Amino acid sequence: MGENNTPPVSPREQGPNESDEEGIGTQNEDDDFEVIEVYEGNEDEEDVTDGEWREEGEGEMDEADVPDDAVITFKQHSGSVFCCSIEPKESKLVVSGGEDDKAFVWNISDGEVAFECGNHQDSVTCALFSHDGCYVATADMGGFIQVWKVATKSVVWTFETGDLNWLDWHPASHILFAGTVAGETWLWKIPSGDCKTLPGHGERNECGKILPDGRRIAVGYVDGSVKVFDLKTLAVLQHLSGGQMHTNAVSSIDCHRDNNLMVSGSLDSTAKLYNTQTGKLLCTLSCQGVGSSEEESSVEAVSFCPETSVSLVVTGTLNGKISFWDIPTQIERQSYDQAAGVVKLVWHPKQSHLLFSAGLDGVVRLIDSRSGTLVREYTGHTANILDIAISFDGYHLVTSSDDQTCRVFEVNVDQ
Repeated sequence: MGENNTPPVSPREQGPNESDEEGIGTQNEDDDFEVIEVYEGNEDEEDVTDGEWREEGEGEMDEADVPDDAVITFKQHSGSVFCCSIEPKESKLVVSGGEDDKAFVWNISDGEVAFECGNHQDSVTCALFSHDGCYVATADMGGFIQVWKVATKSVVWTFETGDLNWLDWHPASHILFAGTVAGETWLWKIPSGDCKTLPGHGERNECGKILPDGRRIAVGYVDGSVKVFDLKTLAVLQHLSGGQMHTNAVSSIDCHRDNNLMVSGSLDSTAKLYNTQTGKLLCTLSCQGVGSSEEESSVEAVSFCPETSVSLVVTGTLNGKISFWDIPTQIERQSYDQAAGVVKLVWHPKQSHLLFSAGLDGVVRLIDSRSGTLVREYTGHTANILDIAISFDGYHLVTSSDDQTCRVFEVNVDQ
């Protein structure tokens, strides 16, 4: 691939043409609306738009010039594919949604369509399976949401909000969350549709993350503030604002498995670590590269290392800088420059020192967090990668792209 001197553009800024044991996930659908707690942790433990539209063909590479490492290429979409998700229990199914107003559930082994999620009238920007793979939710930019029962391939619930920014499932319950441009956070019990709303404060709701304990959610806003809500009482537990907030929109949030730490990334080129119990700002990590502007160094992805014994958080920026930060010292331990904007970061589920980075150059890179070195690349896409997912066993990687395809890669690493 040739050198590209065009300033990187975040997928978030592109227009549509750019680019059941008790308490652990079992819920009686006839019960009252109730949030399932995942983990009863010790709360006293120590803290460990508007974008320019892409011209046809812009940013795309000649397919003949790109080695294709994929074992399956899914080509049923007729526009950019914005999102993808792998069924979490057996990893046999994938769901993808795209600019063509369509979502498909398809087999990861051969790319054959299991069923189409129709009825959308706008670009499908969110599509993901519930924690147990029983349901798949699809949502479009206009705010029309559908939930399908996978076993019967049928719609069990629909709803329409205002313009939608994000969608996510509770990690152990059939409760669906959504954040809107108007600022609200919606919660629905599926399939009954019982509804609750977490109020905004007049600012665009950019991203959300359910804490590992399943009792709280952190929400980031366009004004740079973050709120932590109690999912049972709907009370605002923390509102990280004023001198603690970012100076630009919050782009991504992650929460540590100990339930005490939260990290937020922002377009202001910083990441901030907070104590979720007290709301105290612990530190601000500057991710602005030498000679780079704040816009070029906007933090697109943040993630804690899933290995609880490792105090590490990673940030990825629009200009391709991936930094591994030591949490106790707030020092950059390792870094890797992939020279293309970071879209999303995903840890290997079985080898927690390995990190996948999806890039705006159409390449997925596997990086060893211990050394900051490249393990291997996965190529085949001829345009921006827009989403990435990995199977529960770590054997398969699925990507979606502006090139109108999804690709399945075999991981095959021994590190």
